[in-house]
Amino acid sequence: MLIATPSQQQLIERADRYIAAHYREPLRMPDLARHCHVSVRTLQNLFVLQRGEPPLKALRRFRLRQLHAQVLAQPKLALRQHYAHCGLIGSAADRAFFLELYGLSVREHQLASRRRLKRRPQPHPSSTAQAA
Repeated sequence: MLIATPSQQQLIERADRYIAAHYREPLRMPDLARHCHVSVRTLQNLFVLQRGEPPLKALRRFRLRQLHAQVLAQPKLALRQHYAHCGLIGSAADRAFFLELYGLSVREHQLASRRRLKRRPQPHPSSTAQAA
């Protein structure tokens, strides 16, 4: 992987900040390129050169990281709500990439998160009554 020049690095960081701020929205390449003040082709080439993947794959990766964290934090919430909150639709491509990243399906991750939630020690009723 080549070392990015400062301006290239700043451009990628700018794109990353935009992705982090807008990942829930229907984000398209022209939107991202316009925000970075470059052409779609320039942005695409720079991401592939520096990150080894196109910007939309980086966006999907970011969204799936958010999905992973949200399912872990709220495992009882329906997956379709998690997907929507992360700007995803739950497509086969989303599910396959999640499996590639984490080694388990989104549903398996949700079930494991629910089991972890059940194993957490619950406060004893008498200790909460004494605190009040």
